[in-house]
Amino acid sequence: MADLFTQALSPQVINAAWKHLRTEKTVWRPGLNRWDMENDLVLHILTLVDELRSGRYRPAPLRQFTITKGDGKQRVLSALSLRDKLAQRAVLTVLEPIGEQLFCNDSYGYRAGRSIEMAFYRAKERIVCGLPWLVDADIRSFFDTIPHSGLRKVLKRHIPDQRILNVIDLWLAEGGSHFGFLRGRRGIAQGFVISPFLCNLYLHQLDTALIGKNIPFVRFADDFLLFAPDKASAEMALAFVKKELAALKLELNSEKTRVVKSGPGVQFLGFKMPKAKV
Repeated sequence: MADLFTQALSPQVINAAWKHLRTEKTVWRPGLNRWDMENDLVLHILTLVDELRSGRYRPAPLRQFTITKGDGKQRVLSALSLRDKLAQRAVLTVLEPIGEQLFCNDSYGYRAGRSIEMAFYRAKERIVCGLPWLVDADIRSFFDTIPHSGLRKVLKRHIPDQRILNVIDLWLAEGGSHFGFLRGRRGIAQGFVISPFLCNLYLHQLDTALIGKNIPFVRFADDFLLFAPDKASAEMALAFVKKELAALKLELNSEKTRVVKSGPGVQFLGFKMPKAKV
């Protein structure tokens, strides 16, 4: 079987990746808009494949823009060129099967055949089966603070292809921020096609730690709930998850994380949780 990188650059994968993106109006690269690119579509795609295969590929600088959130606060988002989206989509295509073999059943975010509704119903099931106490958890600025050093270690452990790792390094360098000598480079741009996969891969370490401690959970990307039969057990679960996140160089947002009994006042992924019967 061909290595992962060769598979990612195969005509079948590149064609499937392009089908995901062909309706997008994003510029192909700086200086070449979407419509002019269409005039030599095959040439531009083959040029990208050749650059990736030869090691000459370099991502374009991210385009940044500001949006206003529902609470009035502003947020800076980053956007890839269509050329870089195509490269990431092709790589993601060969990485997703690895993730599906690896990820836990109670991880629902950005996985084929899974949805927000499925995560909610799994959480509801845990509550009605006698686990009414929740740790309603929020990781502080997860995408902005995920450490590149730790992420690279996890990638190297699970992705057996150095050329794939090299190109992911290029994307991390473009989408991260430097937090000084001690904290190193951190963050992945949420506009990356590959970001949800990297999120699940990094937090898979947390999932396995929770399973090893027999702490029930439901996770959708960086949003998750822990479940317990009583308040004391929930508080113990909270202490455990704080310790595990610290080992991953992450932390909970203390203002948004709480131990609480399930009820309509608790929302998860936009759904109100059921009132506890016990």
